[in-house]
Amino acid sequence: MHQFTIISKKEISSVLDMDTVIEAVEKAYSLKCDNQAELFPIVCHSFEDGVSEFDIKSGSMDGAGIFGMKLVSAFEGNDKYNLPRLTGTILVFDRETGMLRSMMDGGLITNMRTGAAGGVGCKYLARPESEVLLLVGTGAQGPVLLEATLNVMKNIKKIYVANLRSPHKVEAFINETCEKLGINIPVLPASDLETAVREADIILTATPARDGIIKKEWVKPGTHLSCIGSDMEGKQELDVDLVAAAKLFCDDLTQVINVGECEKAVKQGLVSPGDITEMGDVILGRAQGRRDAEEITIFDSTGIGLQDLMVASQITDMAENQGFGVKMEL
Repeated sequence: MHQFTIISKKEISSVLDMDTVIEAVEKAYSLKCDNQAELFPIVCHSFEDGVSEFDIKSGSMDGAGIFGMKLVSAFEGNDKYNLPRLTGTILVFDRETGMLRSMMDGGLITNMRTGAAGGVGCKYLARPESEVLLLVGTGAQGPVLLEATLNVMKNIKKIYVANLRSPHKVEAFINETCEKLGINIPVLPASDLETAVREADIILTATPARDGIIKKEWVKPGTHLSCIGSDMEGKQELDVDLVAAAKLFCDDLTQVINVGECEKAVKQGLVSPGDITEMGDVILGRAQGRRDAEEITIFDSTGIGLQDLMVASQITDMAENQGFGVKMEL
């Protein structure tokens, strides 16, 4: 009988580190742009609007020998059952035989790969000498965005943190994150967003904003922005004039012009799809990243299922080689 491996969140957290996730995200982007990976259409279904729904993101990665899917369900009423509102499950299949290799929790993987994507944008597009980092947003993505960026940007000397909706949460976020990540450089509340933006060399955004909270006139030449908050139609963290003035990069062109940071600028005719470069082409050396020290660069990351699959594939390999997880037969 054929066996597959069930891997728990606890086991994933014990073996997964940010360097591994960054490497997996880079490989996912590269395989996609090298025509060795394919995204399948997303399946979404709402049982009750705003109350209970699920979506399936799936794809094939011939270059990694796998295909698979991530099923995410959101059930707002789960509080009364003492269950999480949001859950994710990833299935990894062998590309040659079609047999199931593994099943695992997708929550931690989703969180880390999203943060890692922002770091990948900084690695390839930010000026290496960048010293001042601004994080806008103190939700679950905040710590992993900082971790990924600090892993790849070695000259950061100061960090600002902003939360426009709930500024009272910033101090607690700073204390918890500095302790968790062992950050030993100054991390300061951004009491005024404009002032912090004007000083920042790198800006990370992870908010649900819909009105372009960062303005073009605030951003100094040479700044890089990695934006992960816009992941559905109507969301917008950056002023459209800023998007139009910058050199633009993305994880998936189709997604960013429909639901990403580039959506409104494209719809208003300020940007054309041909102005946007996929990050995989930059990693492969097929497209130029930053052209000079004065250029403003934006990485629009909406998140793609290939990232989850690539990380899950690496965890599957670890489980098979190191002997963790539970072996099962169907």
